[in-house]
Amino acid sequence: MGRFSVWLRAGIAACGALLMWTAPAAAQVDIVGVWQQPGNGLVTLVDVRPGSRFEFRGGQYEDMWERCCGGGAGRGGPVAADFIGIPLNEAGRARAMAHDDSLWEVPEHQCQPHHAAYAYWGVGAPTINAVLNDAGRLVAYRVEGTYRRMPREIWMDGRPHPPDYARHTWAGFTTGEWRGNTLVARTTHLKKGWVRRNGAPTSDQATLLTYFTRHGDVLTVTVFVDDPLYYTEPYIKSTDYRLAPTVPTASFDDAGTPGTCYGHTTVVFSDEHPVPHWLPGQNPGVGDRAKALHVPVEATLGHAESAYPEFIDQIRAWREQNPIETPPTAVLERDSGGR
Repeated sequence: MGRFSVWLRAGIAACGALLMWTAPAAAQVDIVGVWQQPGNGLVTLVDVRPGSRFEFRGGQYEDMWERCCGGGAGRGGPVAADFIGIPLNEAGRARAMAHDDSLWEVPEHQCQPHHAAYAYWGVGAPTINAVLNDAGRLVAYRVEGTYRRMPREIWMDGRPHPPDYARHTWAGFTTGEWRGNTLVARTTHLKKGWVRRNGAPTSDQATLLTYFTRHGDVLTVTVFVDDPLYYTEPYIKSTDYRLAPTVPTASFDDAGTPGTCYGHTTVVFSDEHPVPHWLPGQNPGVGDRAKALHVPVEATLGHAESAYPEFIDQIRAWREQNPIETPPTAVLERDSGGR
């Protein structure tokens, strides 16, 4: 993690101190249990087009809005070419801009699990169990229940990470250690993946630091993604879970459950084995998010500075030079309607 700048290191250290001060190493909290995002299990009716309503049941609250209402391909998905706050470098930006949401409809991609950098934002309720040896000592934490129920182990027995040439997987290889009341997990050996479902990428050289911090019945998961190939600095994202009041049971009679996968066709491809993509400069989604927010296009294309509060000063200066012009037709309609 040698790419952190001095000020970013200081900021993370300060945040870490606030997270960890409450308990010494001997008083670790228990993260074992079934965890659900607030809103999980609710039935939400969302208008997706005139005269039609879409029922979204359960899932992860934050991910729900991107799946049902984001404005991407089909009925949902995050807005195309919206990479605000993601510190992409030129290579990462090129990779992100080449993404076409139709890729998720290709049979080879429909049933793949979520990448570890994104798994905690996908549908599902993570279940964390402790794995003990015959002497009753903690060997690992096992995390299940994320999308496609992809299990992952957080090894706590001091074993080293594999050599660089070892196999890479969707879950990667993870070791952990307690620092006060926070479990800090380090993940390597990941496949290429994404941090957002509109193609914001991670390479197979990415390293993850995941902080699990519990306060009462709330578990905060903070992920630091350090990717020397695609990012100019680590990408940081967090989410909260609540301890489930009851333990849900698995259901396998519905193709929509997170644990099952049944291929389906919603986009008809003309070729036998296409790879949906956009060539450089041809992504039609560029500028859509900028227009909706009235910000410069560059602000949506994944620059590190767009994640920081000071960036709003640049937005204000740009808006002063580029005020919103009211279309003449709208003025005439208002005038005629008031007479």
